[in-house]
Amino acid sequence: MKLDAQNRTIVVMLFFLTSVSMTGFAQGKVAVGGQFSVWHNGQENSTTIFITPDIGYILSSQCYLGAGIGYTFRNSKGTKNHTATLNPYARYFYYSNGQVRLYVDSTVGFGISKNESENTTFAWQAGFKPGVILGLTDSFSLAAGFGFLGYRKTNNGNSALGDEGWGLDLSGNSLSLGFFYSF
Repeated sequence: MKLDAQNRTIVVMLFFLTSVSMTGFAQGKVAVGGQFSVWHNGQENSTTIFITPDIGYILSSQCYLGAGIGYTFRNSKGTKNHTATLNPYARYFYYSNGQVRLYVDSTVGFGISKNESENTTFAWQAGFKPGVILGLTDSFSLAAGFGFLGYRKTNNGNSALGDEGWGLDLSGNSLSLGFFYSF
C-alpha cells in the first residue's frame, strides 16, 4: 500500500490527535490519548494501520475510568481486513513513586472484523491488563501496558482481540504504548 502526500498528511494528523495523553492525576480531570501504528512487512506483502483514541475520567488518585475505540486496517497479499474495537476499562493505581505509577486495568473488550473472503467475526474479552505510566510533565504522560490475564471468545476462533480461550498472554503482541494529555 503506497501512501500519497494527502494520505501521509492525514496519517500524521491522526497520530498527533491520538498521541496526547494523561499524567496530571488530580481528581476530576479528563484525560485523552491513544495509540497509533503503521507497519509494512515487505516479505509478507502486508500493511497494517492501527489507531485507538482513548478518553477517560480520573475519579481519584487511585481510580480512573476510560475507554478506547479502535480501528485497524490490514492489507495482506491483496486481502483487506477492517476491524473496529471498543475497550472500556477501570484502572486501579496500586503503586506511585514520583512520576512513575503502576496500574492494573479491569477490562471488557469487543471487536468486529470483516474481510473480503470471510464472514464477519465478532469477539469479546474480559480480564486484567497491567501497566505503567511515566509522567513527562504535569499534563503529558507515556503509558505502557504488557500482558493480559483473562478470557477471550470469538465466533471464528481468531480475532483482532487475540486467540480464543483463557489464560495469561505475555507475548510481544500484548505490548501497548500510548501518550496521554490530562486537563
